Amino acid sequence: MEKLIDLQKRLSPHQLKKMLHEEKKTVLFCPLDWGLGHIARDLPLIREFSRNGHRVIVAASEKLRQWLHAEEPGIETVFFEGPEVHYSGKQGAFLKVLLQLPGLLQWPAKEKKRIKELVSIYHPQLIISDNRYGARHQKVFSVLITHQLCIKLPKCLKWGEYPLYLLVKQSIKRFDQCWVPDFPKNNSLAGDLVHKYPLPSNALLTGPLSRFDGISADHNNIKSKKAVLGILSGPEPQRSLFENLLTQVLKKHPGQHTLLTGKTPSDMSSNETSGPVLLNHQPTSEMARLIREHRLIISRSGYSTIMDMYFLKKNILIVPTPGQPEQEYLATHHDQKNHKKILQSQIPETDFSKTTPPDAIRPMEKSPLNFRSVLNTYLQKAEKQKKI
Repeated sequence: MEKLIDLQKRLSPHQLKKMLHEEKKTVLFCPLDWGLGHIARDLPLIREFSRNGHRVIVAASEKLRQWLHAEEPGIETVFFEGPEVHYSGKQGAFLKVLLQLPGLLQWPAKEKKRIKELVSIYHPQLIISDNRYGARHQKVFSVLITHQLCIKLPKCLKWGEYPLYLLVKQSIKRFDQCWVPDFPKNNSLAGDLVHKYPLPSNALLTGPLSRFDGISADHNNIKSKKAVLGILSGPEPQRSLFENLLTQVLKKHPGQHTLLTGKTPSDMSSNETSGPVLLNHQPTSEMARLIREHRLIISRSGYSTIMDMYFLKKNILIVPTPGQPEQEYLATHHDQKNHKKILQSQIPETDFSKTTPPDAIRPMEKSPLNFRSVLNTYLQKAEKQKKI
């Protein structure tokens, strides 16, 4: 860590720009499709490579490809099937995922086969995988993006977290580097997910990644005239359960309410009912505007959301998805610090006109880590290794 911080102090935006322009590369991004969180946090990296003249190809599910085409129409995409995880609508959601584990463990081998095909077609010099452990190639510099170094388990299985960490650590070491989107421990947004155990030897802290990186400062001047904005995300059926619950509750509260459904363009439908306005996919700038103009934001406690609100300096109500230990941990970790935790079962009794999150977001570090510095670090190391 000290070496990384020392290196960052020697790096300047001019040096980064120079290095990015020295040699045009083909970069293959492979985000996991468990909602939009992974592709959304990869967006600033995708833009950084693309805007500096590199050829970026995003290999993803059809849903993620549609989302990316709406955000960045010029980016090339190719289909890359991923694992489908089915969640329960009840508290036993984790058990249902656990029963699917044998099938999920087969996916890295399937991913490696697909990566071999993609490498033979596109000849990338760099593969960036977001939580897809099979998306790597022994002859191509391969990077894994993850914040899940410690995978949270239910209380009855806590004993298994350390053995699982060792398994994750071993899997991470198969990549050339691992980029962890978080700060050092004292300012961590991920808490135990990143810092409970020692970082793998090839891991670099990049600082948070968010689609709102570089968003216009004009949004800071927008006044919060509307009431509640619900941001709906995550896998089904919990996403729809969350939407239906908020729709029914907000009908009873006065004011202008909006629900961002998290659906992609192919899912678009009209809102012909009374109550909150339903909006499907919104471009990043429009979503930032909506967040600014609502008095109260309510959302799941996924890590991408935590990073997004950090960039926007916005305090919100966070509702962990029932049966997802990671979200339950993050909600507790941030409760009454940057955000306020409420349970899904508490929503019907919540008076949103009186409910407010904490007053101030945690201030940024004096010299925060940022992915551009780490990208420069990667370019230096990769060039020395003559892999790209």
